[in-house]
Amino acid sequence: MPMRKILYALLSSITGKRPGSSSTNIKYVKQSDAALARKFFIENLRRVIVLTLIPLTILGSLSIFITVWYIRGSMEQNSENRLNQINQLTEVIPTELDSLSLSFDKDPKIRIRLKNILNTASFSFEEVEALFYLRNVIDVPANSKAYIHSIYIYYENSQGRFLSSRDGIAQLDSTLDTSWYSFYQSEAFEGVEYIITQPRELVTSSDPNGTTKVLTVYQPFGEPDVKGHPRGLIVMNILPSYFAKSLNLFNEWQGSYSYIADPSGAALITSDSFGGRIPLPADEQLSHGELLRSSLDGALVTMKQSSRLAWIAVSVIPTKALYSLPRMIVYITMALSVFSLLLSMLYALWITRKNYRQVTQIVHVLEHADLQEDAIPAMPDKIQDVYELIVKNILDTFLEQKYLRIQLSERQAKMELLELKALQSQMNPHFMSNTLHSIYWKAFQLTHSPNDACVMIGQLSDLLEYALRGTDDAVTLQDELANVRGYVQLQKTRFSDRLKVVWDVETEMENCRVVKISMQPLVENSIHIGLAAQDLLAVKIKCRMNGASLHVTIIDNGPGISGEQLAHIRTSFDSDSLQGKHLGLFNTSKRLSLHYGAGQWVRVLSKKGRGTAITLIFPQ
Repeated sequence: MPMRKILYALLSSITGKRPGSSSTNIKYVKQSDAALARKFFIENLRRVIVLTLIPLTILGSLSIFITVWYIRGSMEQNSENRLNQINQLTEVIPTELDSLSLSFDKDPKIRIRLKNILNTASFSFEEVEALFYLRNVIDVPANSKAYIHSIYIYYENSQGRFLSSRDGIAQLDSTLDTSWYSFYQSEAFEGVEYIITQPRELVTSSDPNGTTKVLTVYQPFGEPDVKGHPRGLIVMNILPSYFAKSLNLFNEWQGSYSYIADPSGAALITSDSFGGRIPLPADEQLSHGELLRSSLDGALVTMKQSSRLAWIAVSVIPTKALYSLPRMIVYITMALSVFSLLLSMLYALWITRKNYRQVTQIVHVLEHADLQEDAIPAMPDKIQDVYELIVKNILDTFLEQKYLRIQLSERQAKMELLELKALQSQMNPHFMSNTLHSIYWKAFQLTHSPNDACVMIGQLSDLLEYALRGTDDAVTLQDELANVRGYVQLQKTRFSDRLKVVWDVETEMENCRVVKISMQPLVENSIHIGLAAQDLLAVKIKCRMNGASLHVTIIDNGPGISGEQLAHIRTSFDSDSLQGKHLGLFNTSKRLSLHYGAGQWVRVLSKKGRGTAITLIFPQ
């Protein structure tokens, strides 16, 4: 009957249907083959999908999120570094202008000498020498700096002349490059003291039919005229191709480009992959040299303006570069998911057929066990899967019921024996105490007066009563010391003048809480070992407060402990069992650890032939 109930419950849990009467259960099993196989397949497929697709989806999502976050951060940091490098690269231009300004504007000798040369119709020998020196001042940076095409120095003069790094003293009416002078004469320079940039095309004497694209940087200086127009000018023609080569080195991402724009947004210098200028923001943050980031037309745009030239370095990185790697991860994740789904279905189909055969075997075993017609089929010795384990456990359960009942009976008998021994262990100390009282009165009756035997029996009885009194393991220092004094008096009755005990206890400490019977075993050790090794023994019991803890120190002038034994004792405090002597010291340490928790609550100091000092620490 119990086997039939197990069979019905197993069938119901597998198929999810309730069988009919008990007489039709086997037919019900055969009719449920298709439902059983379908249920196995769905359940196995669900488990496999949970173990494969869900972790794969979570891992893919996290990978995409982390990759996008990392790449975006890398792009932003890369753009910032790129713009800082571009600004550092272009800052050499105002540095050179400042150097030239120190010579031709701030140095009065050079300024006056060059003005005189420009206004003189014919040159003297001294002026020719001075002109050679002045030209050398502008020739050095013009020839040594690869990004400088030429440098002009102009002062207002009656001869229409200017100093050029290429032609020396040049005439405005005969030189090929005069567009800079026309721009200088325009209203753009009225009241201007800062650097101005102008894109131009130069026509040089070396190639009259060709032009050279330059960026002309104007540095006005000198006192302005009545219209606010500067009287002096430094003109530096910059080759944008030099800086364009550097911009090409910064384009690490596919489709990205960099360029330098003027304050109006017009491109001055561009990289080879230039994809069009970006509109400048309407706010004034660029004028403060701050870094601006924005997303515009599917691109991550970063801008920063230089402090002197007012050039704006712009970095443009398409967002498709940001999502190219995550998109690839999505494709890989989808492909792996489809592949995992196919593998999961194949595996679920295989495991379903296997499980169906195993469940059929379980039902067959249960039928034989329930009907008791034939012997139960033998199971293999080696368990290979959970279904064989189920069958084996069912058979073991029915075959070993009687054996388990016997084991349970034996266990109950052992428990009753342990309880009896526990009751006896509680009765023995009380029996000893009652017996000592009886001996005490018998000795008193024999002598008809108190004697030493009566006194010792009474003291021993008091010690036993203290040990049995109450269930609390913590007592006051006053009670514990009273117990120790009783033990000392008992020993003095025996050893008389051989034993001397000194008490060093302050009255305000008597209410401190200590562990019960923690001092008496140590005092007993001192007396027992000390008097066994020498005729006279002095013991001192000292109590002191140390912060929030009570320190009780037991000092004797006994034989002491060797260094090797002392190390063994200290090591035993951390072990679970004692190996050797000093049982009282070991037990006291363990009791304090159980009461206060792990820690060094017992400290032992000793020297061979000098004595021993043991300190007990009681937190308050």
